[in-house]
Amino acid sequence: MTALAKPGPGTDLERLCHDLRQYAAAGLLAVDMPGDECLDEAVRRRLSTIRELFAGIQELVAVHAGETRATSWPVDLAELVDECVRVVELNHGVTVVLVHAEPVFVRADAVLVRRAVGNVLDNAARATGAGGSVTVTVETGDQVVCVEVVDEGLGFGHVSPGSGQGLSIVDMVLRACRGRLEIASGPGPGTTVRLLFPVEEDGGADEPRVV
Repeated sequence: MTALAKPGPGTDLERLCHDLRQYAAAGLLAVDMPGDECLDEAVRRRLSTIRELFAGIQELVAVHAGETRATSWPVDLAELVDECVRVVELNHGVTVVLVHAEPVFVRADAVLVRRAVGNVLDNAARATGAGGSVTVTVETGDQVVCVEVVDEGLGFGHVSPGSGQGLSIVDMVLRACRGRLEIASGPGPGTTVRLLFPVEEDGGADEPRVV
């Protein structure tokens, strides 16, 4: 997978990327202030989530502006999913139960995987609705690492549409990682989505790969 074409100078997209980059940089400065270490745990956790949001914006802008190419690094999938869970809880007012015991590494591009996991969680949260719950499990199976998302909604196809690109983005990311997407739904309520990533075969070496 190669980077998106870099927008031409003076285009609306280039101006938007510039503005988003400035706001993201200002946001990162605003949430990293002297004395933050003295704040209570709940406030520091909230600031950490805000910091991750702004950092994610910076990463997406860099990709869409053609400034970076997708690279494959060892990524702690459990940690990345935890970040995405905190964001979706803020956005949708749902309870997300996250089940994982220890770090789980896969070789992938963190920006793209975060986008895929975020899309699946967003769909699950919208299906469940405010006050509902979503269960997310990260576990290692036979030659795969699985992120399983289970919601309490009405079933696949009953969620109000979002961008219309959610699952296509998820499928694209998993194919780039040599993984696959599985969906189980109905006939009763609830949907289970599994993102399956291959187990890293070279022990998680630090050498990046362009994908």
